[in-house]
Amino acid sequence: MFMNVELMVDEKLIRGDVRTPEGDGPFPTVCFYHGFCVDRIGIMRLHELFARKCVENGIACVKFDFYGCGESDGDFSEMRYLDEIEQAKAIYNWTKEQSWCDPDNLYPVGHSLGGAIVSNIIPELQPKGAIMWAPGNVAYYDISSRVHAIPGSYKETYDIGGLMMSSEFLSQMRKLDIVKRAAGYEKEVLLVHGELDEKVPVYAIGPYLDLYGKHVKLEIIPGSNHQFSSVSWKNQVYDCSIEYLKRKIAE
Repeated sequence: MFMNVELMVDEKLIRGDVRTPEGDGPFPTVCFYHGFCVDRIGIMRLHELFARKCVENGIACVKFDFYGCGESDGDFSEMRYLDEIEQAKAIYNWTKEQSWCDPDNLYPVGHSLGGAIVSNIIPELQPKGAIMWAPGNVAYYDISSRVHAIPGSYKETYDIGGLMMSSEFLSQMRKLDIVKRAAGYEKEVLLVHGELDEKVPVYAIGPYLDLYGKHVKLEIIPGSNHQFSSVSWKNQVYDCSIEYLKRKIAE
């Protein structure tokens, strides 16, 4: 089954889609969260193809565009990290209430800034497990460098690849310690990272490894960049993610 869905969060309308296996369910389910400057489909369909892979393996998948992104309402200049945190939690809680979802097997998965968001919502939501692809705990530095932003002398807005980003987004991000906000989750997480990630360097996972300790499973994709932009790299990410999900579902 495929359906388009809408959700109102703090008077902001966001849009997404749901894919489920054949049958009535309830099904184990993934909530997938996209990253910065992209949408729920992903670059080279990275997220969409993962949703289809989930369904092939008996797992439903929910993907939303954050406010100001993709098909959701708003302009990209209105996008804020803490707003996306609230939207991510609302998406998870909405999914939990759907008849096709097994609420005991609901897993947040995110890429890049979406991975950072996953790390920041799981202490409150306490899912059975979670997956983060190249979580963007250093997003502030990467994004600032892309627009050559100077702290203390921010412009009002920045053109970032054809989207207009507000300096308020940077100001908010600069004050947040994403890894510190991730404290309080002590179940197993899966971290997947490209060896040659140019946006979130592989060394950036160190603080997450320190935080999660024995509760982390790490998969490094040899040679891969941030977007896992080859068929081989994609398949490695999908395979280890599905393997992790199946194991957690069976527990």
